[in-house]
Amino acid sequence: MERSHTPLPRALGPEEGGSVRIVELGHVRKKPHASRSSRGPILPDEGGGMGPSGEVMERQRRSSRVGAPRGVFRALLTVACVLGGPRVEGQERVPLPPPFWLPAFTAPMHPSASGARAAELAGPSFRAQTVRMFVRPTLAGPRLRLVLSNQYGTQPLRLEAVRVALRVSGITIDPATVREVRFAGAASVSIPPGRTAVSEAVELAVDGQRDVAVSLYFLERSGAVTWHLQGANSTYVSASGDHTAARTFESALTTRSLYFLTALHVDAAHDASLVATFGDSITDGAGSTVDTGRSWPARLAQRLAARGGKPVGVLNAGLSGNRLLKDDYGPKGSQRFERDVLAQRGVKAVILLEGINDIGRSGPASGAVTAAQIIQGYEQLIQRARAKGLKVYGGTLTPMQGHPYFTPEHEALREAVNQWIRGAGGFDAVIDFEAAVRDPANPDAIRKELTVEGLHPNDAGAERMANAIDLRLWE
Repeated sequence: MERSHTPLPRALGPEEGGSVRIVELGHVRKKPHASRSSRGPILPDEGGGMGPSGEVMERQRRSSRVGAPRGVFRALLTVACVLGGPRVEGQERVPLPPPFWLPAFTAPMHPSASGARAAELAGPSFRAQTVRMFVRPTLAGPRLRLVLSNQYGTQPLRLEAVRVALRVSGITIDPATVREVRFAGAASVSIPPGRTAVSEAVELAVDGQRDVAVSLYFLERSGAVTWHLQGANSTYVSASGDHTAARTFESALTTRSLYFLTALHVDAAHDASLVATFGDSITDGAGSTVDTGRSWPARLAQRLAARGGKPVGVLNAGLSGNRLLKDDYGPKGSQRFERDVLAQRGVKAVILLEGINDIGRSGPASGAVTAAQIIQGYEQLIQRARAKGLKVYGGTLTPMQGHPYFTPEHEALREAVNQWIRGAGGFDAVIDFEAAVRDPANPDAIRKELTVEGLHPNDAGAERMANAIDLRLWE
């Protein structure tokens, strides 16, 4: 029986800068700020009881205009011109460019208990503990901001401290790069259930080559966790205490999960764009060595960066265990496609590699799946992506002999789906991942030196997959 999920929130408008914004499911509420600069509007707090309303701010502004002497206004005008106004070079007034916020890292979120696997997916809860996570932005920029999600929470999520820094190795960060993350001017933030908060801009330059540490301190019990189960890097949890600014600390728990951190935005170059890789654990990085950036999307990002030219970042929208047609590990792919791909600013293309879990779990226990149903699911995603102006590239499903998923019936399904991907002309281009990793002597299997257990590619297999992608698709 298919399990329903709370509707997914749309992604935030990352071109908008400044302070915390609390995003409700389905829409963003905006209120006018008390002032504007030449860089455009500065967004105020947007709900959740975390700041004065627009009406209060307007009354304060009017009151200051009535009572303030002219000299004060002249001084304020001078400061505004120096800090936020256009620069003067000779006789020419050159406006400062507005920030160009793009998601340089995203992590698809799912509930702590999902589908039929509630006990297996029961995530941890934190209290008086520090959680330090590491992510690799795939775009460069002089500043960043965080997106924290309490989408699946049942109570307000309270964070007492949030800091970012650049990673040295393991749990260790560079103390010179530690920056406090603030929300509407405050060091702490409370995120209501079902909402998402965006931080203020943080002046920390990232180059796309180093991991960024994101350290969260929970004083109060965090409650039901909104998380990404299988990340590419280690996450460290302290026994107790606020260690967000510490160079290192002793970890009481190490996982590969990401907690509440759904995105990192970068103030990117104005000609930058993104490609999303949409799939399951094969895309998420299962089978690759942790903390090395060797999943096939990470390898693709490295190839694109080394090529030069206009920056193209890669958003890994893989979710381990995910299915295209049915909820299981998180919302089904056909549902989360809007949140994780279409609503992300700057995405110009998507690589679709999903369906192997639908095939591998097809049967009496969870319902039979046909090739026609998977193909219909692809067609719907293609139509939705093209309606947004995106290119859609189809990846062939890789072999699975040697894994429990493999049966003659499942193999026939996989081959039928791949035949459609290659020959129907439904995609803008086809990326033949199967051909990159299959065993020439046994086409039903991945070459032994390229897989960990018959289904997931290892580091060498992921590199083969990334190298199978023609970079001319982004010329």
